Amino acid sequence: MKIIFLDIDGVMNCENAYRSGECRYVEWTNHRGDKDHHQAFCSWSKELLNKLIDETNAKIVISSTWRSSGIEFMKSVWELEGMHGKIIGLTPNFRGEVNGYTIPRGCEIDKWLGDNGFSHINWDKDTQQEYIDKTGIENYIIIDDDSDMLYGQRNHFVHVLPSPRNKDGFNQHYYKIAKAMLEKTVIELNY
Repeated sequence: MKIIFLDIDGVMNCENAYRSGECRYVEWTNHRGDKDHHQAFCSWSKELLNKLIDETNAKIVISSTWRSSGIEFMKSVWELEGMHGKIIGLTPNFRGEVNGYTIPRGCEIDKWLGDNGFSHINWDKDTQQEYIDKTGIENYIIIDDDSDMLYGQRNHFVHVLPSPRNKDGFNQHYYKIAKAMLEKTVIELNY
């Protein structure tokens, strides 16, 4: 299994799509009959992420702040936006300050991997392969416009530069990087 830890704001919506009106608010009725809404994704970001998912058969774990609305909300948005693949989880939310310091998003991703039995083994390929075999997690990438990932995640991180340096979110440039990473295994990326 290959996993994409996905941020939304700045990745699936972006400055140029806001300006064009493409990332408008979409209202809909949820499964309980209540009104809900979300911000539409950029057409090019959707197209490229769907292509990446189709080519790699990757599963999605939402690491965006959008996860605070819950997995059913995210699955509804995923379907409404015409996204491919399957959302298999949400990272835990460690947001907030601890003695003036914020906890990096990379810690939340690391916790999700650990809760699912996976660990990075940086000293032994055979032991790393045992974790891959045990969990079925062959590889993962993180697509985010924030940079608060852990050092051990550097080979798995697709840093979508934030606006104003990048006004197009997840575009062709980042798609190529993500695909090259996902075509490898954890071992190939790290050894």
